[in-house]
Amino acid sequence: MSQANSERTSRTRLVMQSVAAALLFGGAATVTAGLYPPAAPPGSAFIRAFNGTSQPKITAQVGSKTLGDVPALEASAYAFLPPGQYPLKIGSATDNANLQGAHCYTAALGSDNKLHQFDEPCFNSQLKALVSIYNMIDGTTLSLKTTDGTAVVENVAANASGQREVNPIKANLAVFDGSSKLADAKPVTLMRGSTYSLFVTGTRSNPVLIWVNG
Repeated sequence: MSQANSERTSRTRLVMQSVAAALLFGGAATVTAGLYPPAAPPGSAFIRAFNGTSQPKITAQVGSKTLGDVPALEASAYAFLPPGQYPLKIGSATDNANLQGAHCYTAALGSDNKLHQFDEPCFNSQLKALVSIYNMIDGTTLSLKTTDGTAVVENVAANASGQREVNPIKANLAVFDGSSKLADAKPVTLMRGSTYSLFVTGTRSNPVLIWVNG
C-alpha cells in the first residue's frame, strides 16, 4: 500500500471513530435530557409538582418560576433553580422549599390539600431503571413488593419517599403497609435510564396509586 493510501485509510478510521463516539455520547446525553432539563448549570437543584387531587388543573410556582398548570393525578416536568430557599405555592397551599444543589425534589399536593415535599438524589444511570415510591398517606409505613413478595423498596414512612435502582424488566408490583397488602399497582415496563415514580395517596382503606414516568 502506498503512503498516500495509508494516510487516507488512517483518516477514514479517525472519522469513523469520531462519528461513533458522537453517536454514543450524544445518545447518552439525549437520555439524560429526557429525565431533567438539559440546560441546567452545574450544581442546580431540580423540582417538580404533583397534583394528587381531583382538581382538573392546579398552578404550581417556586419562587418566580412557574411549573405550569398540572392536571389531576399528574406531575409537571422538572424545573431547575440555583440552590436556596424559595416560597412554594401549589393551588392554594403554600410552604417554603429549601433546595440543595444536585438534589431532585417533588412538591405534591395531596387530597387533604396539604403540601408534601420529597427530596431524593438525582438519577443518572444509563444501565438501570429507578423506581421510587412516595407515601402520602398518614399513619402508614409502605413497602413496594413484587407479587411474589420480594421487596423492592421497604419501610417508607408517611410523607417520605424511597427509591431503588433496578434492572430493566416488566414488573407487577403491589404496595403493602406492614404485612397487609393495600393495592396492586398497574404493571409497568422498566427501561434503562428511565425513572418511575409511584405516588400513593388517598386513604389506607381507599388508596390511589399513580405511576409517573420521569
